Amino acid sequence: MPISVVHKEMSFIGVGVVYLELIGSNTGLINIGNVSTLEYAFDEEKQEQRNFMTPGGGNANVQSSISSFTGSMTLVDYTPENLAKALRGSVTAVTAGAVTEEAHSCAGVDGELIPFDFPADHSEDITVVTTADGALVQDTDYTISSTGIVVIGTGSIDNTGVKISYTKAAGAIVEALVESGQEYKLHFDGLNDAQNGKPVAVINHRVKISPTSGLGFLNSEFAEIPISFDVISDPNVTGTGLSKYMKIVQAA
Repeated sequence: MPISVVHKEMSFIGVGVVYLELIGSNTGLINIGNVSTLEYAFDEEKQEQRNFMTPGGGNANVQSSISSFTGSMTLVDYTPENLAKALRGSVTAVTAGAVTEEAHSCAGVDGELIPFDFPADHSEDITVVTTADGALVQDTDYTISSTGIVVIGTGSIDNTGVKISYTKAAGAIVEALVESGQEYKLHFDGLNDAQNGKPVAVINHRVKISPTSGLGFLNSEFAEIPISFDVISDPNVTGTGLSKYMKIVQAA
């Protein structure tokens, strides 16, 4: 009598939110924003013993082990925190407030950009004077760009420098490559859109993020932050049958 096997269709389209927690920080799992892909891959080391006893060849035995367990994500939110993760950087918050006579050296040549130290609130006044407090006039001595002022060569800005007063906009400053590789716990809080939104969670107990392979800042399309990471063993996970690397929890 044939055995009846009931097949349950379990196609998958994943939707959800990726959370990261810096290990040792006690900050909890934090939403990192819109993530368009989350994928995993394994590398295998394999030894094969050929079957020399028959002319057809083939293998008498095979031994294999996993040499690396890696993952990748594509982040689409250019938050300071995401940029810092991608660049092994640090984040310093910028609070809104007045900046008075911020001093800048310059060459005083036509078309020279003199950048602000902080993001500027362009809805507020921006004033520029010489180092000797001589008045300078917008569109005569300089123009205002997104992140600074641009010298007009026929004006009164020379190589003695300028002082700029403006209002800081709230924001952040990211300093790249000032941190070593940091370790995180990763939790995908997802659902299977192909199964009427049934819940699915993916947990990596310990991952180490590598610097991004590329970062776009001048684009005609939406920019993305590609990130890769290594999934590494968590010694704090103990117990028979429990993975030190990854756990997947899903509704049937």
